Amino acid sequence: MDYTGLAQRLAEVHQFPCSYTIKLIGVTNVLLEQTIRDSVAGVLPGAEFTLSCRASTKDRFSSWTLDVTAPDVESVIALYTALQPLDGLKVLL
Repeated sequence: MDYTGLAQRLAEVHQFPCSYTIKLIGVTNVLLEQTIRDSVAGVLPGAEFTLSCRASTKDRFSSWTLDVTAPDVESVIALYTALQPLDGLKVLL
């Protein structure tokens, strides 16, 4: 997949390194915290990040907020690429 447009836009909007936020929405008990943490660690070993979760009213879905210190544009694209195939993921923003 060609991420040239995304890379250009990220470089225009952000000054790297910077704090970058990614939102994930997935099926509760399928999209798991450790899976997300492992994916981030696989792309950015040793990176500082926080991960918070909020369940939907009926507890069917969970909304995750990932705040990570991204060193460069390529790291952000690599994070999206690593998170996209996670089991139970419905939305990745």
